[in-house]
Amino acid sequence: MEDEMLGRRSVRSPQTLAAPVPAMPFAAATVALLVLTGCGGEPVDAATPAPHGSATFGRDRAALVLTAFDQADSAASVAGDVEALRAQEVSPSLDLSIAAVRRAAYNQRAQPSFQHINPVFAVPPADPACFLATATLRLNGSELAPTDVSQFVLGADGQWKLSHNVQVTQPSLVVARSIDGRPATAGGAALDETSRRALAAEVFARSIGSTTGNRSLVVSSALLDGQFAGGWEVYGQQLAGVGGAVQRTMNRAEWSDCAVAVPTGTLTFLTIHATDTLRPAPGGPATVRLEPQSPDLIATGHLKAISGKSIRVTRVETFVLLVPAQTVGTSVLGLNDTALTVTAN
Repeated sequence: MEDEMLGRRSVRSPQTLAAPVPAMPFAAATVALLVLTGCGGEPVDAATPAPHGSATFGRDRAALVLTAFDQADSAASVAGDVEALRAQEVSPSLDLSIAAVRRAAYNQRAQPSFQHINPVFAVPPADPACFLATATLRLNGSELAPTDVSQFVLGADGQWKLSHNVQVTQPSLVVARSIDGRPATAGGAALDETSRRALAAEVFARSIGSTTGNRSLVVSSALLDGQFAGGWEVYGQQLAGVGGAVQRTMNRAEWSDCAVAVPTGTLTFLTIHATDTLRPAPGGPATVRLEPQSPDLIATGHLKAISGKSIRVTRVETFVLLVPAQTVGTSVLGLNDTALTVTAN
């Protein structure tokens, strides 16, 4: 985990040649399965669904999953154990966590241990394959206490794993906690296809300081339009200063397995997969270059500078959205981003 800015997820410095955006990873567990003790003194496997004939999976079992995850993931976070990470998480959370481990190693400091406190849950009825949790994140050695929203998914192997995790802004805390006790629904079915496409396109456009022409679809946000898009603008200016240029394109958009209807709309995760293409600017040098201290090189595990006629950086961006019934006026409650691969051509 990264202990800068909001704690475990850092905001990149605008002084480096990589788009400065919030990166919010969890680190993984040192064990693939953590066994807790139940109220009767018998071991309770918090990562597996309730046995046939037992009580329906609800808040209590969701809380066990979260507690087990915290203990295991926190231990691996401190240790920087990437393989253990894979036992606790899946993408996109997994991608962010691996990047955090690499940043911690680069900075030669361990990530802090953590614990979620005062959690609330939104669990689908019957036998769920996913659930949502909002909680306060207690970080060892830090006075910061951010609130995050997480999604856990049930894998084919019967193990619960973290798939999404985003810290939300201070003004969004009430909305994020309003999921408490509400039934979650299938994320893909929570919004119609037309709305999903329009929202993904506008959120992406705004993240790079543009718009699809339907600006009212997403309300103005200091996080999206200021910090995120502003960081992208600074990145482009920095590259221009050394004779380079960058273009970001959206490859695909994905919606979380779970969503939940709250009084002010539908809370859901949007994940955007994108590619940055760096090239020399017209009249500039023959090649473009990323230095070793570039956040994108650090996040992808590169220890040396990379240069070429072009450089491609694939990345994943995750947003927590609150979508009103009429879609117009959607709010971005939080976001994170990390590079996945860097390739020179």
